[in-house]
Amino acid sequence: MATTAEPARAADRPAATPPVADPAAEPAPFGVDPLRGLRPAITQASVERLFAVLIAVAAVGYGAVYAPSVIGQLPYLDPVWGTVSAALLGASFLFVGVSAFVQRLAQVAQIVCALLFLVVLVTWPLTVREPIPAGQVPWPWWYCTVGSTAAAMGFAPWRATVYTALVPAVYVVVRMTPLGGDAGVSAVLQGVFSAILSGAVLVIAVLLRRAAASVDAAQATAIRRYSHAIREHATEVERVQVDAIVHDSVLTTLLSAARAETPEAKALAARMARNAIDHLGAAAADLPGEAPPVTVHELRARIADAVEALAAPVVLRDAPVGGLRVPATVADALASAALQASVNSVQHAGGPDVERWVRVEQRGSTVHVEVGDSGRGFDLAAVPAARLGVRRSIIERVQTVGGRAVVASNPGAGTRIRLEWTAGGHA
Repeated sequence: MATTAEPARAADRPAATPPVADPAAEPAPFGVDPLRGLRPAITQASVERLFAVLIAVAAVGYGAVYAPSVIGQLPYLDPVWGTVSAALLGASFLFVGVSAFVQRLAQVAQIVCALLFLVVLVTWPLTVREPIPAGQVPWPWWYCTVGSTAAAMGFAPWRATVYTALVPAVYVVVRMTPLGGDAGVSAVLQGVFSAILSGAVLVIAVLLRRAAASVDAAQATAIRRYSHAIREHATEVERVQVDAIVHDSVLTTLLSAARAETPEAKALAARMARNAIDHLGAAAADLPGEAPPVTVHELRARIADAVEALAAPVVLRDAPVGGLRVPATVADALASAALQASVNSVQHAGGPDVERWVRVEQRGSTVHVEVGDSGRGFDLAAVPAARLGVRRSIIERVQTVGGRAVVASNPGAGTRIRLEWTAGGHA
């Protein structure tokens, strides 16, 4: 059993697909639901989460490993800006690490880290008070990869490309100055190495994002087409029904009337004409709605019979019922939704040891149906957007007849689905 939800995407990134409902969709009337059991290999959200975790590990890891070396160079740097710049960049690394757990902060943290690193690198000549020892490199070198990776993941592709080209160039210029160590050819080699590594990270990030965007777009298209196919199928079923009535009733009546010559034949043709008119009227008024109403007691018995055939036991709990009579369409919707909820529980809540129940109750002029279990439950906000089962098979089915459906669930706390319909209050 499940419902809907998914986070917004920042403006610099490809738009994410909105997302919706449950893995246990009812069988499609025209074939297999193309989304049943679908779990895309990559999505926009999963790629962004992966990027946030990777850059967090790199930032915190590199920051911790090279922190002693940075501290060792502080005596050669300006006592104020040298300490402040190292502290600010370290704080940005921690910010990136925290953002791995707070997804909405990820892009902001990545941009802050990339910009701070660029500022530290550009201002290095102003930071050095006396040349560092010949066997050492300026400490920003150790974090070039972190800064470029943060830019690749935080900026739009064109901005990240400019940043990836700019950082190695600035580093080479800094290293070739006396305050940067006057490295000469080795500075160029280090710059080329940094450019190649940063460029590879950028290419991978861009390709993964585009692949994820394509997956999301294809999934959104599948959802739209499937919903459209459902509507077309319903229209086709109605057309076939009307065609059958026209062929079996209207044409037969017209043929009989054309051949009627005796009073008995004319009377028979008249009766056939009345029957044909009744059939057409019933089809236009949605024939199932004209079925006799059923009592709440009969509805409960119908639900009990349906859930009794499931693979895991579902207990029918006692509850008071009165003499309220429910329209057949409403009874069909409530019974089908309750059965679908029970099927979802059997499939996803856990094994036979999980307690499952159904309660049908009448309170005044309102019918209440509750389907619940003590199983594993789920996080409503974490359910993928590309699920139609609960929305189509339960919520919309009950709403169509003027009822209401509420899904309540938490991980480890079970699930309850409450259906209700009030006589006189439906559309």
